[in-house]
Amino acid sequence: MFGRENVIGTLLLLLCGVVASILLYSILTGQRLSFDLPPLVMDVLGIAFIGLLIFGFVRSGFFRRFRGDGGQSGPQWPNPATGQRSLWDRLRGR
Repeated sequence: MFGRENVIGTLLLLLCGVVASILLYSILTGQRLSFDLPPLVMDVLGIAFIGLLIFGFVRSGFFRRFRGDGGQSGPQWPNPATGQRSLWDRLRGR
């Protein structure tokens, strides 16, 4: 059940549970929650978000369609001959 394929789903489920419990607490107690962060933290989070978006687009080959080849160059996933390993396999040295 908790294999490496399910890690992201499990983390998202845990995050949803934490947020739901915080919201239920605020509803039941009648308190209004406030979340104040310094502007520097918000700037860093914004830059990280945009950077990860660009990384994801480049990694997925999103920009290939604008080069004129229609995004059909090179071997396509899930072809095992591509030679690409997952991050999990690279971290474990496989």
